[in-house]
Amino acid sequence: MSRRSLVTWAFVALLGLAIAAGISIGVRALTTDKVGLSSEPITAGEELAPTETAAQRAAERRRRIARRRAAAARRARRAREAARANQSPAPANPVPVAPPPVADDGGGDDDGGRGRGRGRSGGDSGSSGESDDSSGSGSSGSDDSGDDD
Repeated sequence: MSRRSLVTWAFVALLGLAIAAGISIGVRALTTDKVGLSSEPITAGEELAPTETAAQRAAERRRRIARRRAAAARRARRAREAARANQSPAPANPVPVAPPPVADDGGGDDDGGRGRGRGRSGGDSGSSGESDDSSGSGSSGSDDSGDDD
């Protein structure tokens, strides 16, 4: 291919690109006409809406006031309930409570910190052969009641 034909083909290619760009710009200009609501400002429809009458405004104002009063009453009721829940009622005549009696078996604490004397073995109960069961279970590990079940 000669240099002249190469330049000619390059020129034709650039001319084709220019024509394609011109056509696309022309088509875009034709299809972007502002038609319908997109060409109108947002406030354009306000004149179409019916105007609000004084009676309607007064009714809406009364509804708003009633809602505010109801909300205030709910808040006050919740505050009263919360205050009542936080207060503990004081007894009319407080009764003094005596401390429970302390059982003194005459000895010290001789179980060595092992259990509470409920039939557990391995502890020194302070007496030989007898079990000091103060747990109230009534049994020291053997059934000496004489009843056969």
